[in-house]
Amino acid sequence: MGTKAFLLDADKCTSCKMCVIACKDEHVDASYAPWTGPQPDMGHFWVDIKTIERGRTPRVKMHYMPLFCQHCEDAPCISACPEDAIETRPDGLVWIDETACTGCGECQPACPYDVIFMNGETHVAQKCTGCAHRVDEGLLPRCADVCPHEAILFGDADDPMFSNDPAQKPLEDYLPEAGAKPRAKWRGLLKPFITGNVVDTARDEGIEGATVVATANGKSVETQSDAFGDFWLRDLPAGQTWSVTVKAEGYGTVEQRVPTNGDQDLGTISLKVGS
Repeated sequence: MGTKAFLLDADKCTSCKMCVIACKDEHVDASYAPWTGPQPDMGHFWVDIKTIERGRTPRVKMHYMPLFCQHCEDAPCISACPEDAIETRPDGLVWIDETACTGCGECQPACPYDVIFMNGETHVAQKCTGCAHRVDEGLLPRCADVCPHEAILFGDADDPMFSNDPAQKPLEDYLPEAGAKPRAKWRGLLKPFITGNVVDTARDEGIEGATVVATANGKSVETQSDAFGDFWLRDLPAGQTWSVTVKAEGYGTVEQRVPTNGDQDLGTISLKVGS
């Protein structure tokens, strides 16, 4: 049995929550021994959509992440469990042996992803099993099976889809600083953006087609303002200071230095005709 892995793409997730509904449909009032007992109808979301609002009105972007157990190679929950009730299957899926779990709760704060739940009726810890019972039958986990946007994929870890493709964003770990070596790989994780609105000072209206160039450490990225004068420089490396130049034909140039220690909205950038 080869090692399994998930591939999650935050850029493709629309928060339709089909995965959330499918997980409930699969696990509520259903037991799949030995991998898990029934999921409670309320209070548990073994897969859920993490929603992050970015920017400020009127330039707001929503970011969605389908989040569940990352089935880590060095799972902190395993080392935290005093009863050795959390184990890794030969295929890499991490599961909780509910016959050994005492409900001490030590695994919950140990998980850097906050995806372990306590069953109030049975007093045992529960979480996503990667639908181990379905995988054993050659089927996909329900979340991957129903996702209409391919934001959740599942397969063998040595499948080509888990190789970095130069034509796509690189694969990453979520919260790599935790050192858990998750078997869920990501595309589209949050990177800082710089945004703003370019305005004709005299006419007090947005300038379409203004050129915005940001430069840092010898790298430059460029975009143009839209019909409303708004612009977005996305997926910038964090922790750098960028020199941002805004110019448009017939107008003067504005320059600013902008740190990417988070998303930055420069607000209104006023350009004057001929200066």
